[in-house]
Amino acid sequence: MNLSSQELSQIETLLDRKPTLVETYIFDTMWSEHCSYKSTKDTLKEFLPTKGSEVALGIGEDSGIIRFTKHNGKQYCIAISHESHNHPSQILPVEGAATGVGGVVRDVYCMGADVIGVLNSLHFGINKDNQSPLVDEIAENVVLGVSDYANPLGVPVLGGETLYHPSYNDNCLVNVAALGLVDEAKIIHSFVPKEAEHEPYDVILIGKSTDATGFGGASFSSATLDKNDQATNIGAVQVHDPFLKRVIVEALKVLFKTIDDQKISVGFKDLGAGGISCAASEIAVGGGFGVDVNLDHVNVAVDNLLPEVIACSETQERFCLVVPETFTQTVLDIFNIQFEMPKLYLKAGASVIGKVTKAQQFILRHKGEIVCNLPVTSITTEVKADRHATDRQIPKTTTEIFPEISLEKIQEIGSKILSNPNNKSKRPIYRFFDNAVRGDSILYPGETDAVVVTPIEGCNTGLAVSIDSNLYGHHDPYVSGAAAVAESIRNVIAVGARPIAVTDCLNYGNPQKPDVFFDFREGVKGIADACNALGFIPNEPIPIISGNVSLYNESKTGSAIIPSPVIVVVGRIEDYRNVCLMQLQKENQTLILIGKRYAEFGGTQISTILNQPFSVAPQVRFDEEAAQNQLIHTLITQKNLTACHDISAGGLWVTITEMLLGERGRTRVGAELTLTDSLVTTLFSENGGYVIAINADNKETVIQTLKTSDVTYQEIGKTIPEKTLTINSVSIPLTTLNNYREN
Repeated sequence: MNLSSQELSQIETLLDRKPTLVETYIFDTMWSEHCSYKSTKDTLKEFLPTKGSEVALGIGEDSGIIRFTKHNGKQYCIAISHESHNHPSQILPVEGAATGVGGVVRDVYCMGADVIGVLNSLHFGINKDNQSPLVDEIAENVVLGVSDYANPLGVPVLGGETLYHPSYNDNCLVNVAALGLVDEAKIIHSFVPKEAEHEPYDVILIGKSTDATGFGGASFSSATLDKNDQATNIGAVQVHDPFLKRVIVEALKVLFKTIDDQKISVGFKDLGAGGISCAASEIAVGGGFGVDVNLDHVNVAVDNLLPEVIACSETQERFCLVVPETFTQTVLDIFNIQFEMPKLYLKAGASVIGKVTKAQQFILRHKGEIVCNLPVTSITTEVKADRHATDRQIPKTTTEIFPEISLEKIQEIGSKILSNPNNKSKRPIYRFFDNAVRGDSILYPGETDAVVVTPIEGCNTGLAVSIDSNLYGHHDPYVSGAAAVAESIRNVIAVGARPIAVTDCLNYGNPQKPDVFFDFREGVKGIADACNALGFIPNEPIPIISGNVSLYNESKTGSAIIPSPVIVVVGRIEDYRNVCLMQLQKENQTLILIGKRYAEFGGTQISTILNQPFSVAPQVRFDEEAAQNQLIHTLITQKNLTACHDISAGGLWVTITEMLLGERGRTRVGAELTLTDSLVTTLFSENGGYVIAINADNKETVIQTLKTSDVTYQEIGKTIPEKTLTINSVSIPLTTLNNYREN
């Protein structure tokens, strides 16, 4: 357990007695960082914008929900959950990554939604000179774990990102997001409904039989990894069963329809961190009720499980449902008889484990004894940890002068950047994933930086989604947060979508260290400022509707990850047939660079190649970003562009290379660029911007629009039939560029 002596004393004061052993385990789970956000909640509330006219359900339940589009008289929404499973994936990569997918998927199903896809952000170490061979094995098995869950479940892995950095050698990051489609009128909430005031409600446990897997998982995820405690670490990792989940999902669809047909008010939560103790207490307190649970009625996989294990185990593929007593048998029949779950897995199914009570107590019984009797608010209270940030000065402007470099040297630098694992083709990863199992995918991983799906049958409205982070955190943690939001927004805009919602997953080291807590607060400020500045609805931010915080991402040796905020942005395209691709496909098209380039190279890819210190990370200039975003969205909506790609890691050099090579290096044209400003800054600056391509027929219209806009732009060249990239008369065959990226 990870309860401090101060917290144990606080519990005794709160209860006016010593807690029982079961109660102590419950407090250890519920007061962990993973469940309580005790170090971070105040900061999140202080800065993050969570309100908006399109928000159907904000932060506070298992998933946030944003209004998407109306079709045939129904208001359809997108439910989003965003979680991390970092520690488990470092210890058991397959199981850790797989159960990470399973957790976010359950969060979305709990809202009454049908899951339409998942995304992942994977951060791995670098095995330099074969000194860290374990990082390669972890990377391979994490990818296997994601595919091992999503593919058999029948949920497409729509997209993702993969970053490599030495700080992840001891702590990989596995962040996963899930999206679901739900009719706003059929949203199910994560708390006991008010009807329980007037009629008896049962607590029903649904799914896999409970075992000891994942016992202590929430506490494990809220502490620094200790490789010397391997047995405990492994025991805290859950075990996945996507095939059983697939059956549960089909049963849930029948349940949801029955609930809707009969107009039954229910509460529904998944069992993740903390298992029964967390789900039952939170579903009760959310409605102002209590629960009385008999652990003897829990379907257990093995005999003689200790009560604290039954209460806190994180056995996967389970849900907690509260329904009127008169509806209970219908629920049991759906899972146990119609879908025959007890025949599929030992003692699986649905069982009544307790009652909802008006008294706000959390009671657990075991073998005729009360082993837990707590005010439900005591374990769900906003416990807080006293954290302090040590401010430090971070340079925001630079007077550094970059020496001019020959074209030949620039070509050498460019080849190294394309060979960087962060820029190499990610096909070896996403080829493991089924991206189109639902049959509604429009743009796939590798084709653009944002994927696009049409989740509503017979409706042309498209959903664009992107997941992004960066490696600027050591230089400027504020920029790391702001740039992650800005890039993800650019990615959905570049395909023609309007950003409508944001989720975040905030990955940092030990918050007890003042410098780490400073990084966290700066990252949150950066995210908030970007969301406030880059919205498309007047006087509204892009709302953050879901999120997660993952702390203690460091080893006992003190090796911590680079500050790593991960952002998901979802956007809406009114008609998916108007999406814009990034690949250049026809010759004699004009190429225009949007956005000023700045000589700010701290944390950039060129900085890792040149033996020269850079202190200032690429700043996010919100006014410039907002003007560029509005312009690009308008140009695509008006069908004036033939291709569009944003500028981020690797700068214009990587952007133009990806536009030429396309997916699988299937080049169609080359490009001839004439660059007049500093070549290093123009090619390798990572400040936000875009490259657009226009036909001769649209050139005058686009130029006139550019002239009346508030954006910096310059015509940099054109597409050519020869399959080369020519920069100021120096030509490089595209096959050579592709070899750098692929090999």
